[in-house]
Amino acid sequence: MKPVSRFLTSVLLLGLLGSPAFAQRAEQIEVGGFGSYTRYDRAFLLKNQVGGGVRIGYYTSNRVGIELEGGYQNPINVFGTQTATVSLASASLVLNFPYGKTNEFYILGGYTRLAFANTPPYSFTDNGLHGGVGDRLFFGQHWALRLEGRAIWSPKTNYPGGTWGGQVIGSAGLSYFLIPPSQGSRAAANNYQWYWGAQGGIFLSKTNVQGTTYDPMIGGHWLITARRTALYVGYEQAVFLGDDPAVITDPNSSTGLRDVTFHDMRRLMFGVLAFPTQKVVEPFAGGGFALMQVLNPLVDCSGSTPNSDCPTLSDQIAAQDRAEEAASKAFFWLSGGVQISYGKLSVFGQYVLTSSARGFLLDGTTHSLQGGVRYSLGTAKEGVTEQH
Repeated sequence: MKPVSRFLTSVLLLGLLGSPAFAQRAEQIEVGGFGSYTRYDRAFLLKNQVGGGVRIGYYTSNRVGIELEGGYQNPINVFGTQTATVSLASASLVLNFPYGKTNEFYILGGYTRLAFANTPPYSFTDNGLHGGVGDRLFFGQHWALRLEGRAIWSPKTNYPGGTWGGQVIGSAGLSYFLIPPSQGSRAAANNYQWYWGAQGGIFLSKTNVQGTTYDPMIGGHWLITARRTALYVGYEQAVFLGDDPAVITDPNSSTGLRDVTFHDMRRLMFGVLAFPTQKVVEPFAGGGFALMQVLNPLVDCSGSTPNSDCPTLSDQIAAQDRAEEAASKAFFWLSGGVQISYGKLSVFGQYVLTSSARGFLLDGTTHSLQGGVRYSLGTAKEGVTEQH
C-alpha cells in the first residue's frame, strides 16, 4: 500500500473508532458565525479581502453531518478604482474525526454559489465545487472555536474573458451546539402543546398584466399539537416593494376594462399539519383554507387612458367597488417543510402554495418560502381536561 493511501486509511479508522469529542452527539445542531479572508482568482483582478458569514449544521450521526453556510465580502479591484460585493451560499457534507476529548478534525465538500454584484465586470454568478479541512476546539459543553480552510473551484466562470475560477478562503469563528434531549422525552414534550410562533420570508405573486414579483412577508401563528398532527392558525402580511398593476372588467368603461393598482397583501390561514416522525429534524406537511386580501386597491379614473374614463361620480364609486370586490377571496393552501425541535423551541422552514381564484387581483397560484420559530407556552392537554 502506498504511503498516502496508508495515511488516509489510518485517519478514517481513527475517526470511526475514536471516542466522541466533548460536545459531539448525533442529532445535535451547530450554529455559528465566522470571519474570513479570501484570496481571489488572479484573473478576477480583485485584492484579497476580509469578510464574514454564518453557518448552521446538523449531525446525522456522531461522524457525519450536513451544513449550510452563507458569506459576504466587499472586495476592491487591484487598481483601487472599483469595488464589488460577493455573496456566497454553500451546502456541504461534513465528515468528523474526533481526537481527544476537546478536539475534532473534519473534512467537508459540496456546492457553492458565488454572486458578484454591483457593476460590470463584477456582475455575474458562478457555480462551484468546494472542499476543505478544519478543526473544532471545544471549551465547555456547547462552545467551540472553529478554524477552517477551503478552496472553491468553478469549472466554468462567467467573469468576462475567464475560463475557470478558483478561490481560497480561510476562516475562524465560534460555534454553539444545541444538544438534543433523549428521543423519548422529546416525543412526549412535543405532544399536546400550545405553540406561538413567528415567520418571515418571500411572497411570489403575479397579476394579469405583470409577471412574477418577489416581496418580503412576515407573520405569526398559533399551533396546537396532538400526537402527530396539529391545528394551525396563522396571520401573514406581504409588504410589496412597489405598486402592482392589474386589470378588472367594468361595463361602465368604454373599453369594458379598468386599471387598478394595489399595495400589500394579508391573509388569515386555518388548517392541519402532520408531523409523522417526531425526531429532532422532521418533515411536516399540511393544508387548509385561507382568506386573502389585497390592500389599498385604487382604480385609475384619471381619464388619461382608454380604461380610465369615469364621467360621473357614480361611475367612480362603482369602479372602486368592483376593485374592492376583486381584492378579497377565499383559497385552499398546501404546505410542506422541515422542523428542528429542541425542547420547547422549534425552528422551521416551509413552502406554502395557495390555489387560484377567479376574479382576484392576483392571478393564478401564489407561493411563499418562509423560515420561522415557534415556542411552547404550555400544555394543551391539561387545559382540555380541566374543562370537563
